[in-house]
Amino acid sequence: MFITLFFCDATGTVVHIHGEGQPWPDAQGQALSTVLGLDEQDSYLTRDPPHTLPCSPPALGGKHMLARLAPLPDTLAPRGGFVVCLTPALCPGLAETEHPTSAQTSSALPALVDYTVFNAVFHDARDAIILIDSTLTILVANRRAQKVYAPDADLPLTNRNFLTIIHPDDQESITHAISKLNVGASWRRPLSTVSGGTVVPVKLRMRCLSTEGARLYQIMLRDLRQHMALEQDLEKTRQTVAGMNIALKQVLRTVEEEKQELKEELVQQVREEVLPAVDRLVREDSPLVREAFQSALKEKIADLSDTQTGQVSLPMVLTPREMDICRLIQQGWQGKAIAEELYIAFETLQSHRKNIRQKLGLKGSSTSLSAFLQNHAPL
Repeated sequence: MFITLFFCDATGTVVHIHGEGQPWPDAQGQALSTVLGLDEQDSYLTRDPPHTLPCSPPALGGKHMLARLAPLPDTLAPRGGFVVCLTPALCPGLAETEHPTSAQTSSALPALVDYTVFNAVFHDARDAIILIDSTLTILVANRRAQKVYAPDADLPLTNRNFLTIIHPDDQESITHAISKLNVGASWRRPLSTVSGGTVVPVKLRMRCLSTEGARLYQIMLRDLRQHMALEQDLEKTRQTVAGMNIALKQVLRTVEEEKQELKEELVQQVREEVLPAVDRLVREDSPLVREAFQSALKEKIADLSDTQTGQVSLPMVLTPREMDICRLIQQGWQGKAIAEELYIAFETLQSHRKNIRQKLGLKGSSTSLSAFLQNHAPL
C-alpha cells in the first residue's frame, strides 16, 4: 500500500506532492481532476469537505483509488486550499474484501488522512516520527526515521514491522504497551533501537489515536547519543575537579606540616642555643663578659632569623599573583612592563610589592626586593 498527498490551491491546481517513489513527474501545476482522472463535470470543489471520491489516475494505469479531500487550515493556506490523500481502494483498517462499503471507507480514511498529513507537516522534524497500525506495520515515516532506520537509502521504511528497528530486549515492552494503551493516552520510556547493526539509545513517546475504530499509534524517537556523550563528558569533568580538590587538600596539609616542623625546629634551636646564653648573661658579673655574651647572643638570633627566612618557601607565604610578580622581577622585568603583562594597574602592582616585602621580612630593610629575589632559587 502507498499513500500520496496532493496539496492544492483553492482552484484545484496541484501545488505540492508528498509521497516518495510515486509516478507523478508532471502532476505539479496541473488540475487535480486531470491528475486523478476525475470527470471534468464533477463539482468536487463545490462540495462541503471533507469527502471521498473514487478515481482512476492515468499515471497508475487506471487502477482504482480513493481520494479523500480535506480543507487546509488558514495558518497553512491563507488564500484557501485543500489536501487530497490518495490511497488504494483497499486500505488498512478495512475488512479484507474486494470492494469496501461506503461505511467502511468513511470510518477508516479520516484517521489515515489526518495522521498522514501530520507526518507530512513534520517531515523534516529533527526527531524520527513513525505512524504504525495495530499490527505494528509502519504506515508513514518522516525523513529522519527513513535516514536512521531504513536498511537502504533507496528502500522505504513503510510496510515493515516496527519491531525490526527495536532492540530485542525492548520488543516485549513495546508489544505490551500497545496492547494496554488506551485511546488518547501516551506512553514514554527510554529504550534501545537498532540502526544498521548499531544500537541507538532513544527516548520513545507513543500515543494511541483512533477514528471510529481505526486505531493508529504515533511514535516519536529522540536520539539520546549526543545527550549521553555530554553527560559522560560532564562526569569526566566532575572526576577531574574532584581529583584536583584532593590534590589541593594534600598540598595544604603538606604546607601545614612544614610550618609545624619549622616552628618546632626554631623552638628547639632557641632552647639549645639562645636560652643557655641568656642564662650565662644573667649570671655573669663582669661587664666586659656580659657585653661579649650580649653581642654573641644578638648574632645568634640574627643567624636564626636568616636561617628561617632562607628555609621558607615562597609559595607558602605568597599568593599566586604575588608569585607571578616575583617571577617577573627575578627575570629582570621592570614595573610598567610587569603591570602590562599581568593586566593590572601600576598602583596595584606597587601595592603587591609592598605586601610581598612585608611577608618576606624586608620591610624596613635596605635590601631591595629585586636583590632578594636574585639571590633566591629560580621561581
